[in-house]
Amino acid sequence: MKRSHLEEQNIAERPSAYIPMDRRQSIINRRPLPDRLYGAALFADISGFTPLTEALTRELGPQRGAEVLTQHLNHVYDALITELHRYGGSVMGFAGDAITCWFDGDQGHKAATCALQMQEVMNLFKLIEVPSGQTVSLAIKIAVATGEVRRFLVGEPNIQVIDVLAGATLEELSAAEKQADKGDVILSPHSYEAIGDVVTVREWHTDDNGQKFAVIAKLTPPAAETPWEIPAEHLFTTEQTRPWLLPPVYERLQSGQGEFLAELRPGVALFLLFDGIDYDHDPEAGKKLDEFIRHVQHILNQYDGSLLQVSMGDKGSYLYAAFGAPVAHEDDTVRAVSAALGMRNLINTLSFLTNIQIGIAAGRMRTGAYGGTMRRTYGVLGDVVNLSARLMQAATSNQILATQEIADEVYEQFVWESLPDIKVKGKTDLIAVATVKTHRQNDLRLQEPQYKLPIVGREKEIAKIKGRLLEASGRYGQILGVTAEAGMGKSRLVAEIIQQAYSYGFNGYGGECLSYATNSSYFVWQNICRGFFGVDSNLPVEQQIQQLEDTLAEIDPSLLPRLPLLGAVFNLQIPDNDLTRSFDAKLRKLSLESLLVDCIRIRARQHPIFFVFEDCHWLDPLSHDLLEVVGRAIADRPVLIIMAYRPFTIARLQEQRINQLPHFTEIPLTEFSPQEAEQLIHLKLKSFLGHDSAPPPELVEQITARAEGNPFYIEELINYLQDQGFDPQDLSAFEQLELPDSLHSLILSRIDQLTETQKSIIKVASVIGRLFRALMLWGSYPQLGEFEQIIENLEILSRLDLTPLDTPEPERTYLFKHVVTQEVAYENLPYAMRAQLHEQIGLYIERTFAINLDQYIDLLAFHYERSRDEDKKREYMLKAGTIAQNGYANEAALSYYQRVLPLLVITEKGPIMRRMGEVLQLVGRWKDAGELFEEALSLAKSLNDTQGIAWAQADLAEHLRKQGQYEQAAEMLDQAKESFALLDDAAGVGQVLKTAGTLAAQQGNLDKARTLYTESLDIHRQLQDNENIANLLSNLGIVARFQGNYDHAQALYEEGLAIRQSLGNKSAIANSLNNLGVLALHLNNNET
Repeated sequence: MKRSHLEEQNIAERPSAYIPMDRRQSIINRRPLPDRLYGAALFADISGFTPLTEALTRELGPQRGAEVLTQHLNHVYDALITELHRYGGSVMGFAGDAITCWFDGDQGHKAATCALQMQEVMNLFKLIEVPSGQTVSLAIKIAVATGEVRRFLVGEPNIQVIDVLAGATLEELSAAEKQADKGDVILSPHSYEAIGDVVTVREWHTDDNGQKFAVIAKLTPPAAETPWEIPAEHLFTTEQTRPWLLPPVYERLQSGQGEFLAELRPGVALFLLFDGIDYDHDPEAGKKLDEFIRHVQHILNQYDGSLLQVSMGDKGSYLYAAFGAPVAHEDDTVRAVSAALGMRNLINTLSFLTNIQIGIAAGRMRTGAYGGTMRRTYGVLGDVVNLSARLMQAATSNQILATQEIADEVYEQFVWESLPDIKVKGKTDLIAVATVKTHRQNDLRLQEPQYKLPIVGREKEIAKIKGRLLEASGRYGQILGVTAEAGMGKSRLVAEIIQQAYSYGFNGYGGECLSYATNSSYFVWQNICRGFFGVDSNLPVEQQIQQLEDTLAEIDPSLLPRLPLLGAVFNLQIPDNDLTRSFDAKLRKLSLESLLVDCIRIRARQHPIFFVFEDCHWLDPLSHDLLEVVGRAIADRPVLIIMAYRPFTIARLQEQRINQLPHFTEIPLTEFSPQEAEQLIHLKLKSFLGHDSAPPPELVEQITARAEGNPFYIEELINYLQDQGFDPQDLSAFEQLELPDSLHSLILSRIDQLTETQKSIIKVASVIGRLFRALMLWGSYPQLGEFEQIIENLEILSRLDLTPLDTPEPERTYLFKHVVTQEVAYENLPYAMRAQLHEQIGLYIERTFAINLDQYIDLLAFHYERSRDEDKKREYMLKAGTIAQNGYANEAALSYYQRVLPLLVITEKGPIMRRMGEVLQLVGRWKDAGELFEEALSLAKSLNDTQGIAWAQADLAEHLRKQGQYEQAAEMLDQAKESFALLDDAAGVGQVLKTAGTLAAQQGNLDKARTLYTESLDIHRQLQDNENIANLLSNLGIVARFQGNYDHAQALYEEGLAIRQSLGNKSAIANSLNNLGVLALHLNNNET
């Protein structure tokens, strides 16, 4: 009975359909399959799909052609697999237009009977009619081999597990298949030996080794049917089925989109042949194959490639991977070659491997899910796939062989060697090939910006810049602050400074602040430091750390113990060592700043350096601190710092800090004069017109009047005219053209000229930020369409100079040319749409970077704060505040806490208010801190929160003590002690006694301090709180020293030191040693 399309789709969306049938039975019955089996293997190869593909593409176009092609492929496979399941067979894997199957326990009789039935059903597809009325013929050849096999389940479950058959029987199967012709069912020698008495042979085929293969005419009798009972989908759990599919494929199935949209898309196919595993005789063969496949999967995962097949044959073991499906990237070729280099290197990592050969080819391929309704796969098929396999076979040992087209496309990223053209099976013409050697080293130095037009005006500013450059090159470090409102040409002048600096022999490094990174610690320094230290972010983390270590050793080997501190500015997790492990947040910050200053000063002795900081009006607090420290340290070094910024609106950036340094020079930019504006208009129109004739004066006047001296206005206005196809010589047309009156309306008018898809891209991108990755755009709002379509539209927007390409790799990234374009697009979105998009971007980040999510907390806080997801808004803002506070980014912590406080339920506010109080104390805002502690106490009392009351009293008492308000502090400590006692909170009482002891010591009452410290010590000994025990011993030692009891002081110090040494807290150990040193110095002075 023919199923409806809906029924077929529902069946196709079953994850279990991607698992071999006998493995499904094993899962349901909880009976593991052994790794050594006896039975019959069947290989069925369909021919005719290549001409069918060409015909459908020619007549229907690539997209519709791919859809129809997949329908035909699925109908064929559905018929073949139905026959297979009738006889108890299982599809082990799909390899192009072919399937490998297994009949467990069969000597070949069932497999051969099934093969003949498959040939019968192929008569249904002998002639396929295409829309033009022409016909294409499909056919099949089938081979059967009998014997023992090894069966392995390999792969990383979090990526995909793969069922693999291996061993000599598979080699026999491959040899038999090579002797078969279309329409044949052929038996291997062992199969004929096992079932020859029921076989009528039509003819014999002999291979080059003299082996004979029987082509079956009929079987007498045929084997009886032994159909599978198909397990219902509800019998499988998610944990059982998910590992069998690539994650993107599984997600599509779960979302109800199991019928993938078939398409012909460009992609890259990679085939890899590997040797070194003896499947038949090595008991460790399965373990070795699994280890190898997992390594391959992790390399592919790094570059977003997909492992699609693992197969065994007479020529060795091989695997097939694809780039561009199911997830496409503009730089899939770069990714594929990078992955190939990583996989080739496995021969040095895995000792059992003896050979690796890799072939790579790129072109249009059929992608999507295909197969029968009862057994499916996700695949990438086509002529380019076959070519890649041929190149793999032609490669020499440990060689990566690619088409010359690939080498030409990614020549700048890799070192290539062209080879003589080769002849491959299935191709009439010779194939031009090349072999890749290694990555080409990227130049991490800041590149000189390229502008089509020369700089206009700014003569006075450039003269001043040259003077400061001269001073900097003469070892008198300088800081330049280029400041102006949006659109005044800051970036253009900075580009001029960069060119000038290079002409003076400087080396340059640059970074850019982003609007959503104002609380992301050291954000702008990350790119600068990668360039300065030569750390390539494309490499694995371990290699990046090694690059960093090598550079630091080159600068000064004595700095190496402080290497882990650099993790903060590289956004890398570098394990702490014995020196850095005990550093608290403040010490880490100060030591990091000192380390970077040392590195810059040492490097500057060898060569002049300049640093560029773009958009400093979005500078995060720790970047600001570091910039100030470096700025102070370069006064006697050949270093130039260039800052570009709009007038500061963030309060903390308005403080007079860097701009108060004696070697700081601010360069403000104002509107162009009429003469300068006219000059720019002439240059821009000349570029637009393509000839030297002067534009009509009336046009120049009109543009000048509308632009009001703003360079960006001028450029965008002329871009707008160009987009409209306006002829500058047609003044009558110009008079009818309604030009925008302001920058906002100008940008909006220009956006309105775009297609609906392009307008949507601009809007979604504006929510991501000024700098946005194409993958994030697509991943956050897939409604924009296929990734290829998004890239095409982004390229159009780039050519229109709205969002030019910023970074081609590792992820294709675009940039709003001017931030005001992003701001206008964002501000004109309805709030509801903005909130929805922010939430979708947040979800994308969580999903994509789940493993290292801590690195993206600031970004998640930024997006969820602007979403309607109140739970995640609170969650990430609190996390971001905590991380900022622990990292001594005090201003950022305060900002987060202040913004999240109104969102909290009243019972959650107290602890956050106390945290804010702690931070306010650190930045010297004592009055504000005290008010917050008072407010937290009042709130706790209103809620009758006894725990909150106690801790608010303790915090307020500590605050009063630090402020010298001893009497009030003592009263509050008594209240806190009473509150903790009522709660039977020993730790709280101990904390209060400790604070009271310090208060008494400050007031000169040492006996009382000793008594209070001793009481606190007794409590903490009962609690086995060693850290506080050591702290109190230290405090008691200080009291004893002041009271002249030196022997007792020494004993207390030494006891505390021993505890701190056992805890490994180096900062505390240093404190104890310092106390002992002060005591020894005091005793020595008394003796003399």
